[in-house]
Amino acid sequence: MSLFTSFNAGVAGLASAQSGLNTTAHNLGNTKTPGYTRQQNIQADTYYQTLRYTDKSKMQTGYGVTVSEVRQIRDIFLDRQYRLEVGRQTFYESLYNTELEIEDILGEMEGVEFDNALSDFWNTVQTLSTEPESITNRELFIAKAEAFLEKATNAYNALKDYQVNLNKQISSQVDAINNIADQIAELNKKIAKAEASGVENANDYRDARNYLLDQLAEYTNYDAYEDDSGIVLVRIDNAPLVEEAMAYHMKCEKMDIEEYNEKTGQYEVTSKSPMYKVVWEGSGYGDVYDLSRAYSNEEGTDVGSLLGILTARGKATGFYTDIPVNPTERELRDYNNTTGNCLIEKVEAQFDFLIHKIVTVVNDAFAPNINAGLDGITTKDADGNTVTLSGITRVLDANRCPVGADDAATLGTEVFVRRAGSERYQVLTADGPVYAVDEDGNQILDEEGNPIEVTVKNEKGEYLLYVYQEEDPSDVNTLYTLQNLTINPLLQENYSYLPIMNNPATGGTNEYNYDVCAKILESWKAKDAVLDPNELATYGADEFYDALVGSLAVQGNVWKGIVEGQETLVESVEDKRQQVSGVSTEEEMTSLLMYQHAYNASSRYITVIDAMLEHLIERLG
Repeated sequence: MSLFTSFNAGVAGLASAQSGLNTTAHNLGNTKTPGYTRQQNIQADTYYQTLRYTDKSKMQTGYGVTVSEVRQIRDIFLDRQYRLEVGRQTFYESLYNTELEIEDILGEMEGVEFDNALSDFWNTVQTLSTEPESITNRELFIAKAEAFLEKATNAYNALKDYQVNLNKQISSQVDAINNIADQIAELNKKIAKAEASGVENANDYRDARNYLLDQLAEYTNYDAYEDDSGIVLVRIDNAPLVEEAMAYHMKCEKMDIEEYNEKTGQYEVTSKSPMYKVVWEGSGYGDVYDLSRAYSNEEGTDVGSLLGILTARGKATGFYTDIPVNPTERELRDYNNTTGNCLIEKVEAQFDFLIHKIVTVVNDAFAPNINAGLDGITTKDADGNTVTLSGITRVLDANRCPVGADDAATLGTEVFVRRAGSERYQVLTADGPVYAVDEDGNQILDEEGNPIEVTVKNEKGEYLLYVYQEEDPSDVNTLYTLQNLTINPLLQENYSYLPIMNNPATGGTNEYNYDVCAKILESWKAKDAVLDPNELATYGADEFYDALVGSLAVQGNVWKGIVEGQETLVESVEDKRQQVSGVSTEEEMTSLLMYQHAYNASSRYITVIDAMLEHLIERLG
């Protein structure tokens, strides 16, 4: 190799050292840049020239060094672990934050007042049981019942409002995901264009894209793959979010409410919920998330704050009918995948279950029902139309129930009525007396061995039958639910209609009934209310609310523990990532000195070659 060609090695050394200095300076300049990954020069021999061969070897001369690649120092396995764990952290943060909000609603905002109203109502029932003849006690009973229902309704409405207001958070997170997808798609184009020549890597673009993927992991679980051209493909549950330079968007729309049809054996859409669900916009993939199954750590369906919010919120407002009593295996499975899986919906259903129990206890005490056998009985409604009834039907125990203190001794008056106008009883005219039966259809006899008649005669001598209008889970207007309850306006106008007197048919004319409130108190404490169908514990009305709040607090502590554990795990994984990818100023300063010395050495090499050429030219020229 000639001295002139020897300059190539020196120049290559200068260029390589200069590139190293630039890379090191770039690392130092981005020490605090979020998402930045440390870069490193990979050097390689430029090429060799073969001068001659021998029988044992060959003589070659090198032409210096070159920078083959400026690579990023990343560990893709740590990246995947970080994104999974941070997504799991945000999922449980969403659940925990929702639990805290519910505690506020049931605690400081409404719960204390409701708890007080519940206690006041209980105390008023006790007072009325001792002095039913007191006008003040009856008036106070109605007032406390109204206050109890008002406080319960306020708490329930606050839960519903919070549930619907989560639409704002859902919409905001959907917009954030769409924005990230757009930016990733744009960076895909820039990276593909910058790396098309195969000369260099678009490391800064890649850093920006990886940082966006880290942010995306906080919102949702996804799979990301990089193809040979450097483009990242992002999919959520097999549906594309980013495909090459194309970003697919999500959108929010109101959710369908589905109910199980026992006749068809399928779930059918019955109405629209005011709450949002998240669907793919224009790609034909439908719903983004499957909310029909309970979240699972094993299946990886507990990842991402957006799914966490949707899970905590539920698909609809909770009713007491959503909590199955003595459930079948299918009913329990459906509950765990729907209401039992959704915090707000479950708490609404449990709270409504408590109110339904209390309302039913009070109404059934003042207007008690009994089974009646109606086979072969012909009846007519108020308009004279024939009404056909058969089998065993619940009716008012008309000859033994308490009656009002009014002149007409009104019977069948309930305290809490269904706002939709569904009367407690349909009054029918029977063609003869009707008698009470047991569940098997056998007549029930009184203490004297006589059948118990459930019809009463009016002034015309007609047999009146008060048929109880049952609650129908498929029709909310028939339910004694907080969304459909009010105090009987008849009692609000005149509390003398409150059934507190003995029934004249029992021979107790003008006598006050001391048993009706005792029945309320006994049924109030009866442990027949189920908080969670997965558990065997049952509660009375006086224990149910405390159990509800206590269970909520326990669940919140569980989620808090998970969040704290995830925070520690995420920090640990991020520390490992930083050890691999982070910029160390001490290490970079060492590299800076190394490349500086390499630059100086190459410079000295060129100077020596230059001096040798000058000497040869001057001496031999």
